[in-house]
Amino acid sequence: MAALLAAEHMPKMQKGRKDYEKQALIKAVSLLSHNKKGFFLMVEGSQIDWGGHQNDAEFIKEEVIDFDSVIGAALDFAIKDKNTLVIVTADHETGGFALSGKNLHRDENYGAITPEFTSSGHSAVMVPVFAYGVGAENFMGIYENTEIFFKIRKMMGI
Repeated sequence: MAALLAAEHMPKMQKGRKDYEKQALIKAVSLLSHNKKGFFLMVEGSQIDWGGHQNDAEFIKEEVIDFDSVIGAALDFAIKDKNTLVIVTADHETGGFALSGKNLHRDENYGAITPEFTSSGHSAVMVPVFAYGVGAENFMGIYENTEIFFKIRKMMGI
């Protein structure tokens, strides 16, 4: 089963998308959880990447807040189900995004942070992998992101 949410792409949060992705996840889990063999569901917060390409910190912030609510809904399901694995990661970092102290002198209290970008492209920054639930221990450590595919396949017995 596959579902596309828009002909091209959804509007960004700043343009009024609301919680559409969270509601889509909840609906998908509701439908897929009837399969006695289980299911695999991938949800992408792709517009976080778009904000990085545009070097737009507010765009990134709004998309991360939205994706956090989607992750929260997935975790709520996993906690109730007790037989679900939730994996959260990215395929790359974009923009060389960093939160820097506004005051760069060591003897000053940072007091505020400011977003900084080093490029508008993909960077070589390592991305974290967070896992919760059955088999989460298989996703610890540092490894190539392509290994996630093989780890999931192994856990699914494929």
